[in-house]
Amino acid sequence: MTPAEPGPETLCRLSVTIRNSGGRAAYSFAFDVELNGIRLPVYEKQLFLQVIDAGESEEVALFNFWTSETGRPAAANGKLDVLVRLREARWVEVSEVEEDGETVEVWTPLGDVPGLPQTVSVTLNLK
Repeated sequence: MTPAEPGPETLCRLSVTIRNSGGRAAYSFAFDVELNGIRLPVYEKQLFLQVIDAGESEEVALFNFWTSETGRPAAANGKLDVLVRLREARWVEVSEVEEDGETVEVWTPLGDVPGLPQTVSVTLNLK
């Protein structure tokens, strides 16, 4: 997350690094993000369709957010608790086929990734 020490009403950039320890590529990542216990509704129906190959780690850029806004004021204790939960992902096979003289990439879903959800959290001090 940047900046590392935001103030109230600061726009923050959020990203996560996903490590794919499985034996095939994964994609279709669904997240929950909470700020001081308040779930951000923008993630409820959003899927991130970035492919992460087996054995690889990749950064996934999530949505920017404000540290405080209408309906979610800055915490009185000067702390910002950020929780990110990877609630679902799917295995995928990526292949290429020739169609009408062009190479087309084909993504074939292969089922849900087991062991989810996984959660990570951090508490930041607001300036």
